[in-house]
Amino acid sequence: MLGKPPEPVTRRIVVILGPSGSGQPLLNLLQPLLDEDTEIDLQGIFVEEDELQQAAALPFVNEVCRLTLSVREIHSPQFARAVALRTRTARNAIEELARRMGIPHSFQNVRGSTVSLLRETARQADITVFEPRKLFVATSVSPTLKRDRFQRRIVVAIDDLATGAMALVAARLLAKGEMSRVSILLSAANPARQAALEKLIDDLLPTTPANVVFLSAPGVNHMIAAARAGNTAMLVLGTSEELLKSESLSLLLGQLRCPVFLVRRWDGTTDNKAKLR
Repeated sequence: MLGKPPEPVTRRIVVILGPSGSGQPLLNLLQPLLDEDTEIDLQGIFVEEDELQQAAALPFVNEVCRLTLSVREIHSPQFARAVALRTRTARNAIEELARRMGIPHSFQNVRGSTVSLLRETARQADITVFEPRKLFVATSVSPTLKRDRFQRRIVVAIDDLATGAMALVAARLLAKGEMSRVSILLSAANPARQAALEKLIDDLLPTTPANVVFLSAPGVNHMIAAARAGNTAMLVLGTSEELLKSESLSLLLGQLRCPVFLVRRWDGTTDNKAKLR
């Protein structure tokens, strides 16, 4: 007598909106994951950081445009309206994406520390997505940069087998199987561990990635430096206790120039390399 088929697993994706002021562009990056699996619970969280609350209490604040470096004075009521508008925009973007994909969703506005929220969320969600506080903005775009932006890579940073496997599968889905879009950063303490990590890549990816970079030393600082040095479109990381330390999350929020995907669990809909092909 055959047993019942396993119940479908609902995967929880949490998108942290607010720190960088964006919304829709970040949500658009999720499309490949939503195309792959319909058993998804999408949660949007708009963060009003502690600094924003303090600024809103002041008589006025100075806003500096990152493109022109011009400064304008914003008074408290204007500031409050701007935050409310950003919240509504984020909510509408989440609702539109969920409606289009036919998946359940929720949205909440949270006041407090983004670092604390990230630490709590990443321990529970399957994937937590966020952007750094200050995205890189070029004051002029050359023809070469216009060509290169279509070749920007999805970078996967791997430090151990358990978290690395989940991150690799998520990156494969985000790249829609196009391994020419994927670069891998490997941090290995010894040759034996390095060989195991390389075997993991061979087992889980359908073809050879664009390149594999071996970090000179372990640590979040070295990983961020390598990601910044490359043409990185997004950074995919396996969730670990080391990564969830306040210092590590602060570095990711403050120093990166691209969206970040923290992967706790994402084994996808395929079981082996043969199916991946």
